[in-house]
Amino acid sequence: MLWCDLAWDFTHRRRRPPPDPVNAMLSFGYTLLLNDAVVACHIAGLDPEGGFLHSLKQGRASLALDLMEEFRPTVVDTVVNGLVMGGRVAPEGFDHPAEEGQGCRMSPEVLKVFLAAYEKRMLTLVKHPGLGRRVSYRAALTAQARLLAGVLSGREDAYVSMVWR
Repeated sequence: MLWCDLAWDFTHRRRRPPPDPVNAMLSFGYTLLLNDAVVACHIAGLDPEGGFLHSLKQGRASLALDLMEEFRPTVVDTVVNGLVMGGRVAPEGFDHPAEEGQGCRMSPEVLKVFLAAYEKRMLTLVKHPGLGRRVSYRAALTAQARLLAGVLSGREDAYVSMVWR
């Protein structure tokens, strides 16, 4: 990520609560992607609370978190980078609560722009190697969940992650 403009006050990834606009967008975007990954798990017949990479905790969608890892940079990070570098959002479009412990939040206007950019990205077509055709990022996420289900059930030999260029 290349946010070197000091106006954005972004130095590194921090969350819970996000202290600055970039972290606020990343956190929200990862939450949206996690929800899409949970849906993909359900479509594939997987329990989103299972998992391999993320620790298992009651009520935590560990498998969905695992599944979304290969999509984080190409979906959410790309959306945030495009909005910041393209000047579509500005630091002034975020609320910074005066109370300690309260995170930075998007204004309704920025939220609308962010949601539109996220949805546009999820509908962007990419070549899926396993399917041999172009599908949306959302369909690719579901295809990866189905592939994982196939590996776990023995119908598929190996899980092949998406290769991004």
